[in-house]
Amino acid sequence: MINEAQVYSLNDPDYFVCKLLPEQAESLQRLFEQCADFALLVEGQSVSPDAAQEIFRSLPAGKSLGDKFLYGLLDCKGAIIGVLEGIRHYPDEATWWVGLLLLAPETRGHGLGRKMMDAFLEYVRLEKGTAIMLGVVEENQAAYRFWQQMGFELVSQTEPRIFGKKIQTVYVMRRDLTQMKSE
Repeated sequence: MINEAQVYSLNDPDYFVCKLLPEQAESLQRLFEQCADFALLVEGQSVSPDAAQEIFRSLPAGKSLGDKFLYGLLDCKGAIIGVLEGIRHYPDEATWWVGLLLLAPETRGHGLGRKMMDAFLEYVRLEKGTAIMLGVVEENQAAYRFWQQMGFELVSQTEPRIFGKKIQTVYVMRRDLTQMKSE
């Protein structure tokens, strides 16, 4: 089952973004398995067999599933080729937190991540969000550079923490949306 209702649109007729539903966990799991390089980089281990089911449930303390967003990037055939996950109104009422932006390996480096985030930034701004925050593990320098290019700035870093079989510092980044102009 695919939820055809677009959440926000990309400036690209070959792709669309929609809210992912739990019924799509199997398709999302395939994406995670295609992105085994990400699991190895962050956790030092293979993709969990229930990674997709877990992402539908994972929440920070004090938040509900109503605060969660999980959007899929789909190609013209309806295949999930990317995912954007996070929480509205976290860590404060005006901020949205991005927990994951992940694209299938064959789609990386073609500007889709930038298109997806540009459209998402505008969507959050229209929803009265004033900032977006996220965390990047220290080893993921490519992601850190991507987020810097997207206008995110380092605001803090955590003490090293356990991610699977690795111990990593997390760089916390923030982008202010109050200076964005409407298109």
